[in-house]
Amino acid sequence: MRTPALDAWRQELADGQRTKTTLDALSRAACAEAAALEFANIPALAAAYRDDARRIIVEAARQQHRGPA
Repeated sequence: MRTPALDAWRQELADGQRTKTTLDALSRAACAEAAALEFANIPALAAAYRDDARRIIVEAARQQHRGPA
């Protein structure tokens, strides 16, 4: 199972670009993908977590594109 947010989160953590307590869209999406891995044996639940991760990232990108409110 691909986990792009979780992979990016781990890479940023390893590079010192973030801490484990940095809470943002990437960390929320990474958590959703980690949950998808945990529930891989329940495909519908895993898919729902992956969908959540994708939604979090897409919404964050939209917000960033719009700029501050």
